Amino acid sequence: MRLLTHNTLRNNTADAKGKGFPLKITATEIRVEETAPTMEVDRQVAFCKNMLSRLDWPALVQASRDMGIPTLPPVLTDEMAHDTAFLQALYKILMQVHLEQGMLTCPVTGREFPVTNGIPNMLLEEEECEHVKL
Repeated sequence: MRLLTHNTLRNNTADAKGKGFPLKITATEIRVEETAPTMEVDRQVAFCKNMLSRLDWPALVQASRDMGIPTLPPVLTDEMAHDTAFLQALYKILMQVHLEQGMLTCPVTGREFPVTNGIPNMLLEEEECEHVKL
C-alpha cells in the first residue's frame, strides 16, 4: 500500500462518527522501490504539484514517520511547491514506499484494519454495517 493510498483511507464505521482519520500505521514489513519508475522527472514533479492540494499534509507526515521516514517537514510552505528536489523526494515517499504487512488503527475507536501483501482490508464486520443505508 502506498502512502498516497493511506492518505485517503478512513474508518467509516458509525462508531468513528466521521473522525476515523488518519489511521495509525504499525508496519511489520515495508518495501521501498529503489529504482525510479519510468516516469520522467518533469512528470513526477507535475504529479506532486497537482497532488499537494489534495493531500492531508499532517497525516502524510505522521504516516511517513510511522514508516520510519522522518524527513518530511511538519509544515508545507509555498516555496516547497516549487522546489524540484523536494517534489522528487515527495514522489518517492508517495509512490515508492509501500506498506507490505502491518496494521492500520483508527484513532477514535481503536479498530484495526490489517494490511496483507500490500492490500489494506477495510471491510467492515456485519454488526458494523447495521446503520448503513442502501
